[in-house]
Amino acid sequence: MSVSSLRFDPNRHLWLVYPIAFVAVLIANGALVYFALSSWPGLAYDNAFERGRKYNQVLREEDRESRLGWRLEARYEAATARSGVLIVRAVDREGRPLVDLGVAAALIRPVGGGVADRAVELRAEAPGVYAATIDVPLPGQWEARLTAIDATGERVHEAYRFVVR
Repeated sequence: MSVSSLRFDPNRHLWLVYPIAFVAVLIANGALVYFALSSWPGLAYDNAFERGRKYNQVLREEDRESRLGWRLEARYEAATARSGVLIVRAVDREGRPLVDLGVAAALIRPVGGGVADRAVELRAEAPGVYAATIDVPLPGQWEARLTAIDATGERVHEAYRFVVR
């Protein structure tokens, strides 16, 4: 056996490059298709088309809320690994506390696809301060979509993101 017979000859084995490359591309594409079909669908809203059609209404509502001048300032204080207290401070345009509001929060995990979402009612703790103990089933980033409504029906919405470790 000579040394020349053990040496790799690119011309003799070039035909193997194309099928190997083709198989590698097929495997990579197959893996991407599998992960795309088996993971989160990417929909943020179930009725995205209807939401888009009513966008002018959403803009009018945001304009009305900004003229009202209410602000909802939220914070999350962790108590244990998966529970804590959501505290919301409601103030008017001049910074005075808003009392006798109904304050609710829809807790949404942005990447969860709606599986772990929940709603909580906040109770009045002090003038303009509302709180609720919340338990979340999964760690990660959460969004509290807050709604405050008074006795006359005036309402404001605010979103607050927090992380549960």
